[in-house]
Amino acid sequence: MITPNSDYRLNPSRAIYVTGELNDALVAQLTPRILALQSQSRNPICVYINSPGGEPRCAEALLNLLRLSNQDIADPCRIITAVTVQAASAAADLLASGDYSIAFPKSTILHHGVRQFLGAPSTLESTGRLNERLRISNSIYAMQLAQKSEERFKFRFYSVRDEFASVREKKGDPNLSDHDCFVEVIQEKLSPDAKKTFDKAVKRAERYKALINSVAGGSGWSEAETPLQIQAIIIKAIVDFEVSGANSKETPDFRLGGMRRLADDFFLLNEYLTGNSDQKLEDWCGELGRLFLNPEQQIEVEGIADEAERLKRTVEINKPVLQPMLSFFIAMCHALQEGENELTATDAYWLGLVDEVVGENLWNLRLLYEFGEDPEEKAESHGE
Repeated sequence: MITPNSDYRLNPSRAIYVTGELNDALVAQLTPRILALQSQSRNPICVYINSPGGEPRCAEALLNLLRLSNQDIADPCRIITAVTVQAASAAADLLASGDYSIAFPKSTILHHGVRQFLGAPSTLESTGRLNERLRISNSIYAMQLAQKSEERFKFRFYSVRDEFASVREKKGDPNLSDHDCFVEVIQEKLSPDAKKTFDKAVKRAERYKALINSVAGGSGWSEAETPLQIQAIIIKAIVDFEVSGANSKETPDFRLGGMRRLADDFFLLNEYLTGNSDQKLEDWCGELGRLFLNPEQQIEVEGIADEAERLKRTVEINKPVLQPMLSFFIAMCHALQEGENELTATDAYWLGLVDEVVGENLWNLRLLYEFGEDPEEKAESHGE
């Protein structure tokens, strides 16, 4: 039996409609409606979206308004976002910002990198500065998307784990990692366009692994005393990696693009280190750890009396499983900031960018919170 829960349900009577370009005029138009809804109650506010995007600062302004407290210091209203037709660029970021995010079945979601329109002639100096700004901006937006979508992605990873056994059987490899199983499962569910984005994320995560293994194996870490010395060690390790036997054939001459490859690897490694902090990995292990323990491991962990030691052991067991998934998730968020990435509603669901697709039989948090045993079945199970 389903008991509707307003925290996960669309409600047109408590809604705003983000239609057209995200600009100052739209913010001004929607502000009175947002404030009126907040004054009426602290119930969820729905944000219906059909927008080609616009100014990111305007999307942020709407979010700031939606998340306002009041003079009684009440909690902000919960935000339920829904794309009805299109959510592109800044509108896609707005969609991902919802506490619960929904896509209508024929809608499209477009993520892409930051764009800059130049109104003046370009020079070597100006394009260099522009390249740096765009790279930094893309990285910032990627990490913001990661923050917004993290819980959805973790839920998606957990919800498809029942399919991993069939993947291992199909591949004839009972030791195939959870990460590799996840990649196989999700790839089969995506549209051709989404598969291209997914492949970019897979390759990016593989590059992370190769780089971090090379740098971790380098020397000089114990002698490094300043951030600059650490960066020098990283750069040397990347150069060694690029000219190694495994990569020398595909690495361009440093006079003909090799320096750009070196810079790309340096930023890629910093991207990895920023998103894959030890604390973040431990958080994932702590939150998901109990769900991934096999029966023997559950008995072992439950037999540890001290709570801190119990958590420590849970993290130790799950790090090898969850570290590749965290790396892949960060890689995916960065891949979405490169080029044009147009997704269907179900693509966005499988990538963890929305929680639910209206009318589709796809497992989601709403069902988890709304589903309950039917009264008649409950009575029978209790022998009444």
